[in-house]
Amino acid sequence: MGWSCCLPRVGVIGINYKTADLPLREEIARGCQRLAGEGVFFFHYSTVLLSTCNRTEIYFSAEDLASAHGAALSFLQLFVKEPFEHRLYSYFGIDCFFHLSRVTAGLDSAILVETEIQHQVKMAYLRSCDRAALPGCLHYIFQKALKIGKMARNCLSQEKGEAMLHGTLWRLALQHFGTLAEKKILLLGYSEFNRGFAAFLQHKGIRQFVLVTRATGVVAMEGVIVRGRECLEKWHEFDWIICASASDHYLIAGKGTEGQLIFDLGLPRNVDPAIQHASVMHIEQINQIIDQNRRLCTDLLKECEAKVADNVHRLVNLYRAKHYTRSTSKAPKANRFKSSQIE
Repeated sequence: MGWSCCLPRVGVIGINYKTADLPLREEIARGCQRLAGEGVFFFHYSTVLLSTCNRTEIYFSAEDLASAHGAALSFLQLFVKEPFEHRLYSYFGIDCFFHLSRVTAGLDSAILVETEIQHQVKMAYLRSCDRAALPGCLHYIFQKALKIGKMARNCLSQEKGEAMLHGTLWRLALQHFGTLAEKKILLLGYSEFNRGFAAFLQHKGIRQFVLVTRATGVVAMEGVIVRGRECLEKWHEFDWIICASASDHYLIAGKGTEGQLIFDLGLPRNVDPAIQHASVMHIEQINQIIDQNRRLCTDLLKECEAKVADNVHRLVNLYRAKHYTRSTSKAPKANRFKSSQIE
């Protein structure tokens, strides 16, 4: 970006839909999940793991970023068999902050300006805060990136990217079925996307459908029937299934029915690729369709990119000024930035 590295202790190593195909992204995602489990005891750096259907990224902090980057790479090599190093991207210091801000704003997504990524970044950050004490620089870039993301959505108009995905799934279903009035619909997963898609279906006049979740105490939306995962034993009885759940194994497998349509938005995938009879579209195929039909205003997009860059530049200068002031005065307490400050 041409700016001096004012945040020397942060970096990111990642892979996304631009750099790798779906099977490799799945392997990387499964390897990175170890960082949120037993792997945290063997990886000696402060990290935030961001894993979505389109990307897996490890944000880290260390005095020696090169060593931390090498350790993250070595960690992944333990769990991924095929060569993947050339598929990764890495950013450090201010470039890491700028990348995170673009991701949070939805500017680096397959579905531009999607709304769910903001929530995914926030939850990734809060999970890391609960797991271990993070240094101030990681608190800073995540809290500020979330604010920049909100600003970007005001710039580009609310919900444009999410509506694009909702509308794409709706049009694909209409092309497949002709009409959806009498179709049995199943939403798998109590994700933000599925809750938004439930509202979208109701707006389209679809009043009865089933939402399957493993969560307890879920308050159902009006007209939405909520069931536990035991309902998946009869998944073949539904005409249209939208999968957007988190799971380390296939939730749908075996034989479907002729004419059945399934959209798999999960990563790792929720649907066994070897499934029979049903028509299945995974997130990468849907992204390709969206990319072909995308019509965003170029000038408005450039304006939003510029605003993100300006805000990152301003906040880095603020961080540098505060860091210099603290370094010339009495040392502050650790972890000045707290997750409770997040909006």
